[in-house]
Amino acid sequence: MSKVVIFNGSPRKNGYTAKLLEQVAKGAKSKGAEVIEFDLNDSGIRGCQGCYYCRTNDGCAIKDYLQPMYEAINAADAVVFGSPIYYHQITGQAKVWLDRTFPMIGGLGDFVPRHPGKKLITIFAQGASDPKIGAEGIKFINNVFALYGWDLEDSIHCCGTSDPSFAMSDELSLRAFKDGENLIG
Repeated sequence: MSKVVIFNGSPRKNGYTAKLLEQVAKGAKSKGAEVIEFDLNDSGIRGCQGCYYCRTNDGCAIKDYLQPMYEAINAADAVVFGSPIYYHQITGQAKVWLDRTFPMIGGLGDFVPRHPGKKLITIFAQGASDPKIGAEGIKFINNVFALYGWDLEDSIHCCGTSDPSFAMSDELSLRAFKDGENLIG
């Protein structure tokens, strides 16, 4: 059975990021995948302590809500990450998580991916209608995941969500669902 692990960096349980991630999960489940989800807004998450435990171990010394993610990523065929864009970047919750993914590259100075070959979908939603506002932040995040050896299948960038007339299109929802389907197989 294929496994997909999803990381939601949004503080909004029913926001556009969450809705798109839900569509990816539905698509993956429709193809028989097991889906594990992590809410990065959970209050039980601690930031990286800079202890370098992960340089000589495959994982993190911090025993918190995120501790199971290392095994989940290792066992997964695909990783899905989503975050709103706040001030041209991912949310603070997502940044704390990103710091905690440092164990995805190993060793002292060699930075070789420890769990390469995962399929990857990234999802970003922003209030501003101009996609250039979040573009550099999105490029940075996708480049970090490339360092991990993860293969970007699609990166969805949903813009203009703060407009009172904004409604997520069926086309965008279907794209996210199809992305989930395409992760399996």
